[in-house]
Amino acid sequence: MGVWLGNGISAVVYGIHGKLGWLAVAIVGAIWPLLVMTGMHRVFTPTIVTTIAETGSEAMVMPSEIGANMSLGGASLAVAMKTKNRELRQTALAAASSALIAGITEPALYGVAIRLKRPMIASVITGFIAGAVAGLAGLASHSMAAPGLFTSVQFIDKDNPTSILWIAAVMAISVVVSFALTLIIGFEDIPVEDDEADMTNDGSVKLMAPMTGMAKGLHDVADEVFSKGLLGKGMAIDPEDGKVVSPIAGTVTTVFPTKHAIGLTDDNGVEVLIHVGIDTVSLNGEPFTAKVAAGDRVAVGDELLEADLDAIKAAGLSTTTMVVITNSDQFKDIAPVAPGHVSFKEHVMEVFHHDKEADTEPAMA
Repeated sequence: MGVWLGNGISAVVYGIHGKLGWLAVAIVGAIWPLLVMTGMHRVFTPTIVTTIAETGSEAMVMPSEIGANMSLGGASLAVAMKTKNRELRQTALAAASSALIAGITEPALYGVAIRLKRPMIASVITGFIAGAVAGLAGLASHSMAAPGLFTSVQFIDKDNPTSILWIAAVMAISVVVSFALTLIIGFEDIPVEDDEADMTNDGSVKLMAPMTGMAKGLHDVADEVFSKGLLGKGMAIDPEDGKVVSPIAGTVTTVFPTKHAIGLTDDNGVEVLIHVGIDTVSLNGEPFTAKVAAGDRVAVGDELLEADLDAIKAAGLSTTTMVVITNSDQFKDIAPVAPGHVSFKEHVMEVFHHDKEADTEPAMA
């Protein structure tokens, strides 16, 4: 059935490519970041594998990824250059390196483009332009790897030496255009002055455990997006059951289409991301049941979603759940509890608006 489904998807996708030609590559290049954001890009994997296996190359999806990946890197570089916020600059530089060198775009997508919004517009426009050039040049991939500087060799055609020049041209266009567009369109920066004002507010916000299990530091998570703090500071929990409750009183801002993650904002402006499992976006929401919707008001302890941990493990994925303060740079400090067992109604993390008192629990990350 998997073979039939893969062949069916391949026939539809490349049927469109046969009709539209280079325009199809441009369109996919433009919407690729949006597909990655929702996990929909996974549907192309069997298509790419099947096409390369049958014909030796793939000339639509993979060439479109060049512009999409490199454009997110270029936009992140522009943010790093223009922002006056030191922590945002560090995040943007790390995200740009990941996208440009390795073709890994999630840090740039979630840490910069979606967060600041306008860089995403620049990336979409650039993806279309670069995709059009790649399509007109007839670039095709002869293997499957996330397009980036180190993996660009997959597009070299031994029978067409000029393919090397076209690859370099598409990559250069992607970086330069997205960089320039981001500077032209601009973005709403996180002013240093505003951050300092937030930090001087009295008091702190305490978060309750969203799941029962063993707490640990983000640095112990087997996913660099979280372990390196690219999305913010926080903690992780190896859960004992699949019930996820709200750690704060506030509003549900985002329920991901794949239901593996939920975003919340509390009454003090603390933005919390609860991400159940690692790479669980690939499961397309099957092990998850959402109990809330975007815009809902929740109290501490209200159930947010139910996760089938056994199904996640059966898929060969980790159930480790990350609790991240995505606007960490707006606060003085964030202190998770020490590693150990936690349960509902226990405080597991404290967000400080001012200098911490001497007697605080040790931080894990």
